[in-house]
Amino acid sequence: MIARSPWDRLKTKNFYMILVLVAVSTVAVWILSSPSPNLQTIVSKTQSGIKMASSLQIKEHQELIVDPTYLRRLGLAAGNSVTSVSVDAVGNQLVGLDDVPDILPSPKVTSGLPVIASAVRPDLFKEAAVLMKSVQSFLPEYKVIMYDLGLSTSEQVLLTKYCNSTWNCETTQFKFDKYPAHIKYLNIWSYRPLCIQETLNKYGAVIWVDDGHYFINGNLSNTLSRAREFGIQGWTIKDPTSSFTHLTMFKFFNMDQGSYYFQHAVESSHLVVYNTEKIARDLMLPWVKCALLEECISPPGAQNSGCNYFRRPLYKYSGCHRYDMSALNIILGKAFKFEEELYTSKDKVFGSLLHDQMLAENKTGPEYDMRLGVNQQVKI
Repeated sequence: MIARSPWDRLKTKNFYMILVLVAVSTVAVWILSSPSPNLQTIVSKTQSGIKMASSLQIKEHQELIVDPTYLRRLGLAAGNSVTSVSVDAVGNQLVGLDDVPDILPSPKVTSGLPVIASAVRPDLFKEAAVLMKSVQSFLPEYKVIMYDLGLSTSEQVLLTKYCNSTWNCETTQFKFDKYPAHIKYLNIWSYRPLCIQETLNKYGAVIWVDDGHYFINGNLSNTLSRAREFGIQGWTIKDPTSSFTHLTMFKFFNMDQGSYYFQHAVESSHLVVYNTEKIARDLMLPWVKCALLEECISPPGAQNSGCNYFRRPLYKYSGCHRYDMSALNIILGKAFKFEEELYTSKDKVFGSLLHDQMLAENKTGPEYDMRLGVNQQVKI
């Protein structure tokens, strides 16, 4: 075997290095020029992703956008809608309807008694009958409005029999077709803020009472006096707002869940509301807007079952969302700067059929307080 000289080995090494350099250059040229997915496509998609993320980030501050037609219909907006133009982080213009009305009309007010209003859901007429009988017994001088939420023909006949002009009671069908499609899903209770606002817009003040609740006396003078002063009175449960509010909902109001760890929530099933300017602007407007926007009232993944009542600490999210009640309490905390004594009543005014049933069955446990605010069919 003939030994190779160092010069020959160096020439061979240089030859292989040139081959490698040519190969790398060829691959690089192909990647940059090929019409198939390549580095340029990857860079372009990455830039598009950044733009999309920026747009979503901007939208977080505009998420309570609803059709102004609904707000005008409910007496919460006046004049024409305003076209808003904003610019995202990468310079793109975002054009849309401004959801904040340019003029909030002077709300209708009343110097007389508020009306008592409720909504009757299919298969729950008996619960509504208990409420109507309690009004006849304790508050016969009050006008009563009963919303029909899609009753059967036989239930409509019964409702007309119980609620008629002989005792200042009238029925009205809730017009689901006037609102977004999700309002017809009664289990998310988005109809409730809309019914309350419809009543406020027409009468100026309302005592809202859900089926399943009833009056236990007619001593309303103190509650009504406080409602006139502060605009609203509600009744608290032991659970904090943070424990039954889906985390996504807080983002719609630019609020943090931690701010609600120790706010005692009020039930939306029975409220006294006066149509003051503060209530119209700071409470009813955002509550109605959330109800009209499905992503707000019922965020993806939200549910009202499978609650973890044994979690620790108790102010953490239980896994159960309370829809309109959750939104109401977020708004109350924001509007009243968490001074809950201003908008809560200690007066014993209402009874609950569910409460009565649970006591009769000797139900106890950490779920007791949470369940009281949930509309469920009860045996009566």
